[in-house]
Amino acid sequence: MKKVFLIGADGMLGGELKERLEKKYDVTGTTIETLDICDKEAVLRKANEIKPDYIINCAAYTNVDGCEVNYDLANRVNGLAVENIADAAKATDAKLIHISTDYVFDGKLDVDKVYTENMETAPVSAYGKTKLLGEQNAAKAGKYYILRTAWLYGLGGKNFVKTMLKLSENHDSINVVCDQHGSPTSTTTLCEIIEQVMEKEPEYGVYHSTNEGFTTWYDFTKKIYELANKSTVVNPVTSEQYKEMNPASSDRPKNSQLSKQKLESIGIVPSKWEDALANYLEKELQ
Repeated sequence: MKKVFLIGADGMLGGELKERLEKKYDVTGTTIETLDICDKEAVLRKANEIKPDYIINCAAYTNVDGCEVNYDLANRVNGLAVENIADAAKATDAKLIHISTDYVFDGKLDVDKVYTENMETAPVSAYGKTKLLGEQNAAKAGKYYILRTAWLYGLGGKNFVKTMLKLSENHDSINVVCDQHGSPTSTTTLCEIIEQVMEKEPEYGVYHSTNEGFTTWYDFTKKIYELANKSTVVNPVTSEQYKEMNPASSDRPKNSQLSKQKLESIGIVPSKWEDALANYLEKELQ
């Protein structure tokens, strides 16, 4: 049975992934309490103890607005610590799977176009900058898969879908940004992609890993309310209007549309975002 060293096993993605992989793999999960990924020696010690076939890094500082005010912490966790993980992967001859983000792009591409893996990165937010450093460090593992995902939601943690459902309980109407485009992605879909990458072992590199299809936060919210039978009215606002209402919020890319062509070329075809959302809501609303 192949061994997996899963970092961030208590997070929204890591928790679901652990449960899923345990059916086929010998999984050792670590959390923020049990492993400090900023401690190079501790990471190497743990890897030598497990002798994993795969190291999967689901740990990240994901509070996008928080990254702006806690840049050093975000940079340590999202950027610098990934080098420790890559070194440990190299030392134990393990393959590294590292989760990254659409925020490594500036989002200035015309919305009738999509980002491919080889396009130039140019992050505009602190989160994006720290995650790009993480990608650069992950590549030092040699045997690596960097999976860029976007708009992630899942059962185990705070996320956009839960926030919208909560707002619907005490708001007759809400304002949602209508000019940012991307692919809402369920943790279940991302777990499926990770598992298939492990089984297929394609060429090393970067793979865009989101649900299929594109939408806006506004249309995404309308779909959430439609599927959950909520009557809250959704008002479209521009990014600029939203920023005026929430001055502390970080800049988000207007185009986060990631091409899945490379993923599909290796036989991994993610489900449509609408289907993934319906499956998620079925469990979330139980």
